[in-house]
Amino acid sequence: MSHEPDTGERHPATQEKMRWLTPNPHLPQGLPATVSRMFFDLGIKLTGVLADGPQFTIALQRLVDAKDAAVRQAIADIETR
Repeated sequence: MSHEPDTGERHPATQEKMRWLTPNPHLPQGLPATVSRMFFDLGIKLTGVLADGPQFTIALQRLVDAKDAAVRQAIADIETR
């Protein structure tokens, strides 16, 4: 099963940001993978309701940044258990 988002005819910036939200298969299973998937799912929902534009690109970039921080915290959490 592919985790690639179907961004088809979307603006190249939208396609790029969604690629960064795509879950990384090399993440540890459990909490890190679950957290990553939550952000991907939100990105998919947003692409379903919002049009491409500068503010949408910013929103997706901030979602990517938040996902990165949350995944790093999830990894730290499992390493300290």
